Amino acid sequence: MSSALWTRYIKLKTVRGEEVFGKRVILRVDFNVAFAKGKVEDEYKIDMTLPTIRLLLKNKCQIVLLSHLGRPEGRRVNAMSLKPVYNILRAKLPGVSMRFFDDEIDLCLTGKIKQSKGKILFLENIRFDRREDENSKSLARLLASMGDAYVNEAFATCHRANASTIGIVNYLPGFAGLHLEKEVHYLSRALNPKKPAMALIGGAKVSTKFKVIKNFLKIYDKVMLGGGLANTFFAAKGYDVGGSLMEKGTLKSAKSLLRSSRLMLPLDVIVTDRKTRRRARYVLVGNDKRLCAKNEEILDVGPATIRAYALEIRQAQTIVWGGPMGFVEIPRFSHGTLALAKLIGARASGRAVGIAGGGETLYAIHLSKMGKYYDFISTGGGAMLEFLEGKKLPGIEVLKHGVNKTI
Repeated sequence: MSSALWTRYIKLKTVRGEEVFGKRVILRVDFNVAFAKGKVEDEYKIDMTLPTIRLLLKNKCQIVLLSHLGRPEGRRVNAMSLKPVYNILRAKLPGVSMRFFDDEIDLCLTGKIKQSKGKILFLENIRFDRREDENSKSLARLLASMGDAYVNEAFATCHRANASTIGIVNYLPGFAGLHLEKEVHYLSRALNPKKPAMALIGGAKVSTKFKVIKNFLKIYDKVMLGGGLANTFFAAKGYDVGGSLMEKGTLKSAKSLLRSSRLMLPLDVIVTDRKTRRRARYVLVGNDKRLCAKNEEILDVGPATIRAYALEIRQAQTIVWGGPMGFVEIPRFSHGTLALAKLIGARASGRAVGIAGGGETLYAIHLSKMGKYYDFISTGGGAMLEFLEGKKLPGIEVLKHGVNKTI
């Protein structure tokens, strides 16, 4: 990203402006949180919205809160109700009057919102309405009629054209929330890094990260791979990865990136049997082109890889990490990921800028207990990837160029 483009991105109008003071604000957040046994498993996304919510309350605003959860595809699904999240938010903001609305979004609900005296009016899952994913003008108008200003605090949805992120800004003045502002700032820094700059990229979603790798190879000193990504590159080099996760459809693209001397692949891997995943063996990547058999799979990087990647990380001024090096859900295959997570945390917040993101990465950082040491942890998945590819995100662009109309 050029410095000119970077400057354009960080010149967003934010919630700090006096334009929103005393207004009824439509606040779009990302409460798409993970559940386990009916309970919210990780409250990180909720916590990241609290500074914006508290600032709006301090500035005498009434908040109409919108979010999605899961992919209900326009149907009302009890398991995807936001009521449990509402209860958590109430506990985090004691003394703040709140009300939860499970109504369908129509003129009747608009009337209720306008008459309500609560400080926070929490609407049910916006994706229960099929018009959300269609970026429907009728839904955008209804949502806009509930408030005087719009604030986007849902960076993770900024790569999608939805009624609550794009359409609504055609009818209300739009502003960036405090965390969304940080997302744009730090991810812009990642695209204009202080050198030496190192990227660590892994995870299971192979095809979604090739464009990021390609972009990073232009601007980063080293791009280190792990996880399913590395398996695909191994296969592109002619190695037999047995039953390991890889994408045959991306082998041609992988071969083209292998020409770069900045790309680093694991030097050794940990292999297990696919059936039980109870046995593990060490394999050095070398002249033997067979890394594992068909009934085996690669589930972690080995100690030589950790040492080689650590050497690069220790000299970095900028570190960007997205995606685990192995199958972190099983402890015996989490060693590579956790070792590097701890090292990045130790290097960040001082000697280097440490930026990380993605759901699996967040989980790994949580396991490492090093999250507080990272300079920034993105709440975006697909949005972060598209930003790091160099794409313009619709949800960010509309905050700069949205046209204010009369409803």
